[in-house]
Amino acid sequence: MAHDPLVPSFEIGGVPVSATDMTGLIAALGRRFAGGPDQPGTFVVFRDAHGVVRAQTDPVLKAAHHDALLVCADGRPLSWIGRWRGLSAMQQVPGIESVEAVCRAGAASGWRHYFLGGGEGVAAHLAETMQTRIPGLQVAGVETPPFRPLDAAETEAMRARIRESGAQIVWVGLGTPKQELFMAAHAPHLPGTVAMGVGAAFDVATGRIPRAPKFFQVAGLEWAYRLAREPRRLWRRYLDTIPRFLLIAARDALSAKKAPPPRAPGASGRTGSPAA
Repeated sequence: MAHDPLVPSFEIGGVPVSATDMTGLIAALGRRFAGGPDQPGTFVVFRDAHGVVRAQTDPVLKAAHHDALLVCADGRPLSWIGRWRGLSAMQQVPGIESVEAVCRAGAASGWRHYFLGGGEGVAAHLAETMQTRIPGLQVAGVETPPFRPLDAAETEAMRARIRESGAQIVWVGLGTPKQELFMAAHAPHLPGTVAMGVGAAFDVATGRIPRAPKFFQVAGLEWAYRLAREPRRLWRRYLDTIPRFLLIAARDALSAKKAPPPRAPGASGRTGSPAA
């Protein structure tokens, strides 16, 4: 598995981030599926500041980002940093928004979707919600895996179900870092598929939890909205994440000033904008 060669990227804290937008993500999926069902399975990561910080102390998680087809800027600060690095076409690509956007884009082509994750019944509810919003959407299957690790027999049975379903896109809602490690472990055994790790999108898309109002999204403050809603659960995370991420970004900014601007693979001197 490897990054899409037509999409440039930059690194922050050793984590690659793809310089793309929602249109570029959909185009990359189309290119992948055009290669046919025998293509090696791969996956897409939607990355935010918390995930970048977690990867600094988890080498397996960091390595998973390098194996992904794309690492999209789920958090707006990552898109800001990318544009500051010279990738002016880069945009935020929220996992929450990608579910409906990708389902709509692939409906005419008959892309088949498998929804895996969430609490009991959430994957099925998400599939029903998307089918209601997008007539003709093809759902290959739904599954809620147990929260404990799968044994060898359960692992092979799950892989067989996905393969036999004919799924092309496997939506994975397990949260970070579990979903990234899950995709990295299983994608090589699921030819013709692209797994998409979208975390809380399962709950947001089905109305179980609200998304931050537009102001917070545009200002890059969705974390503040979530913190205000769940202070007891999240205050330690953000107390740790925010200063550490700022230190990582500052360190990389100093290094970036000493290096040439990033370029798309095969480019000859211009900073890259994502190919669609």
